[in-house]
Amino acid sequence: MANEATLHISMEISNIVCGSLSGLNYRSSPVSFVADVAGQSGPLPGEFTATVAGTDVDLSLVTNPRLCRIENLDETNFVTFGIWDITATTFFPVGELLPGEFYIIRLSRMLTEEISGTGTGTTGLGNSLRVKADTASCQVNVEVFEL
Repeated sequence: MANEATLHISMEISNIVCGSLSGLNYRSSPVSFVADVAGQSGPLPGEFTATVAGTDVDLSLVTNPRLCRIENLDETNFVTFGIWDITATTFFPVGELLPGEFYIIRLSRMLTEEISGTGTGTTGLGNSLRVKADTASCQVNVEVFEL
């Protein structure tokens, strides 16, 4: 049990048309797995305000950021998370959180890098994980753990 995280993640969709066998009925499997956790840092950075322009997630206190839980604490607005390319000043949306939603993801070990051409080499550092609010600033909670 030492140096590990157990993640319980499942999805169930039931969209059955009343009185008919048509529709969608889905349940994911497996629903849990164990991930190695050797680091001691986390959950960081915690709660912060995501602006409409976008706010970078401060990962400076985590040497090897990997497991990430991201949550939209706002009751009315959605937020988008993705990669901010500081060189091109371009935001690349990856996912969206509706009000009250949260998700768990594993961050790439190459999160801050840019890869060009055939993908065999990096061209520089400087990218960051960014959260962008839709119509008004939103409180979000990002909990990153070191692996």
